[in-house]
Amino acid sequence: MRFRSVARGCKSGAVGGALAIGLAAVAVTGCGSSGSGSSGGMSGQTLTVYTQAPYGTQLKQYKQYYDYIANAFHKATGSTIKWDYSSNAVSEAQALSQAAASSTGPDVWAIGSSFNGTASALKEFYTLPVSKWRQFGGVSSFVHQQLTMSGPNPSSYIGVPYESIPFVLAYNKALFAKAHITSPPATWSQFIADAKAIQKADPGVNGASFSPADPYGPWKAVWSYLEQSGGDFLSANGTKADLTSPQMQAALKFYFGLEDTYHVVPKADLTWTAAQETTAFTDGKTGMMLDAEYALKQEAAGTPAAKDVGFAPMPDVPLGMTSRPAGAPAAGSIVSGNYYDVAKYYQNLPLAMKFIQISTSAAAQLQQFKIMGWMPVNKAGIAAVEKYDPATKPFIQAEATSTPTDYTPAWSYIETGVLSVIGHIAQQLATGQSYSNSYAMSQLQAENSVVQAHLSSGG
Repeated sequence: MRFRSVARGCKSGAVGGALAIGLAAVAVTGCGSSGSGSSGGMSGQTLTVYTQAPYGTQLKQYKQYYDYIANAFHKATGSTIKWDYSSNAVSEAQALSQAAASSTGPDVWAIGSSFNGTASALKEFYTLPVSKWRQFGGVSSFVHQQLTMSGPNPSSYIGVPYESIPFVLAYNKALFAKAHITSPPATWSQFIADAKAIQKADPGVNGASFSPADPYGPWKAVWSYLEQSGGDFLSANGTKADLTSPQMQAALKFYFGLEDTYHVVPKADLTWTAAQETTAFTDGKTGMMLDAEYALKQEAAGTPAAKDVGFAPMPDVPLGMTSRPAGAPAAGSIVSGNYYDVAKYYQNLPLAMKFIQISTSAAAQLQQFKIMGWMPVNKAGIAAVEKYDPATKPFIQAEATSTPTDYTPAWSYIETGVLSVIGHIAQQLATGQSYSNSYAMSQLQAENSVVQAHLSSGG
């Protein structure tokens, strides 16, 4: 998944103080909240919005989308948007740490679904009652799954979703046909078998791929396998870190086993980011890619794989099993997306709400799909996007059956911790060493201790 940006800039004191432990403070740049909207008017203001920096294969599209929103906002209000960019999950956690110690910062924050729990615990964002949601068409107009990550409960929503990102399996239809594979894999055992068949039919390509060096997304595949096995990052009551569970160990071993054991992913991938993985797929060098977004279809335009991109649900049965353990969710996709949260220190709430209204309108939802391939979050947007491209229906269906991640103030430490573990193991394997259970466990234990410390402190 791409970076999901978060808030920084809150009043100093004890609120969220535990979040600052062990994280470096970051300088707040481009912040307009201390005066840019304090007059309360709609016209002539500057609204500062913290969000993902344009990057990767969609660099131009990001810029085009941001220009579209800024122009629509200016036309409707006479005010301007100043984008404040951040670029990775580590700065995401640092930004939340800074939020516990600073009273200045951007006015509106684009916060990812998995980080909303951390943001909520800071208690530095406006809670938006039902009456406020009427400006966006009402709570009932939004996709229910997205609302599960808007706040800890329906009376405490802080985030308004504007982008949905369901993940699916991408596969090359031409390579499938060459290997005589008639349908996408439904289990991880079949996934490996299909990947091997692709490589046998065409030794010049790889059966699958991954990108463990990417700063945003590799934890998702590990999380899905973990959940499908009946595990989780936290205990059921959310008070105990569970990163060292047998299911977590098995998920990591399977993920890296794609290269180390089953040899369906090349060793070169151990140092890859998502952009490199995408390029290999669109060049027709990869049979299957995990956790793909609809944007892949747009990125493939003009490439060797342009006419061969297929999408299917992610496999949802762990290796060696014929069905998931009782009670284990399919977890083919996390509930993923971006939310707009408004900082309490920003005084011009009506202007911020107008910005969110514009961003969640049917017109904007359709435009962001056309430009970025992002899926809609409300009924009006879904109707507009499905009418424009009926091929989006499988993604919208995947969103409706996705599984939410843990809504916890410790999420920033969980996600960055798992990313750290994955990164260290990938570095070890890249030097020619074999996968080590003991090394993986030592990394998990270290990160589990960090997460548990923050759970115990309430942060």
